[in-house]
Amino acid sequence: MFQNKSKILTVIKWLFMVVAYGYLVYKLANIEYWNELKNSFATVNLRRFLLLMCVLAFMPINWALEANKWQILTRNAIKLSFKDATKAVLAGLNTGFITPSRFGDFAGRIIYLPENLRLTGILLTLVNGFIQTFVITIFGLISTYFYSARFKSSIDYSQYLLSAGITLIILIGVYFLFPNIFQKIKKQRWAVKFQNTLKSFSELKFNTLVAGFLISVVRFGVFCFQYYLMLLFFRVELTPMQAFIGIPTMYLIITYAPTLAASEAAVRASVAVLILGVFSNNEIGILLTGILIWLINFIVPMLAGSVFVVRKTSPK
Repeated sequence: MFQNKSKILTVIKWLFMVVAYGYLVYKLANIEYWNELKNSFATVNLRRFLLLMCVLAFMPINWALEANKWQILTRNAIKLSFKDATKAVLAGLNTGFITPSRFGDFAGRIIYLPENLRLTGILLTLVNGFIQTFVITIFGLISTYFYSARFKSSIDYSQYLLSAGITLIILIGVYFLFPNIFQKIKKQRWAVKFQNTLKSFSELKFNTLVAGFLISVVRFGVFCFQYYLMLLFFRVELTPMQAFIGIPTMYLIITYAPTLAASEAAVRASVAVLILGVFSNNEIGILLTGILIWLINFIVPMLAGSVFVVRKTSPK
């Protein structure tokens, strides 16, 4: 039975790889502005080269922070090494590639957990997503307030602000009440078979939740700074204040616009032009920023993650 299960998992993973890579090739083939991107790299000077190197240098920092957060969130259930946590995070990028809002992220993460902890891993992946959405919502709402008030945009952001505000309130309540909620659920008769899973949640400490939140804040700062540097690379000259107002606003809208991770380049580029276009008429530079950030921050790590998914051929 174990051998049959292992074979089935292997087939599923290879099928996933074929679909993911096929869709990636399709998306890359249909991205516009390749000529503009090529021409931009043909005129790179020392300043622009250094900006690009900084963006690339922050990419591993970005995912190292995410791996560290995953270590912290799972430590009540299992002591993951930083190496395995990193592999799990990158594998999750791969399995989330062709799913709406990267929902399939959990499938890659849980293959680095023992089989009896995989339900726990799925729920912890949801908690992890809650934290990052929580952070993006907080800073996005602050930035959107200043954006709409100071620049008098004709675009109506009321629905985005309302949904984001309601979600923020829910996230604050649910996030810090996680241990109490699961402590009560654990006492229910129907929850007996899920005791190991619920135990991991009911014993989540306040310090763990705060640490996860702070790491998410730092990570959010990293990829906002990356985006700003990439804008400068493509000669979109924003002031630091304009970047502080515009980039988190853009991420807030992207977060509440469900999409396939594979389609994020188009979504990011169009939202970036919508939001950052009030500061600069260099629309091509804004579009190229969205595309290249997607390639560096998501596609490169996702391709690395595919290696870890394929190599993990059987459950522990």
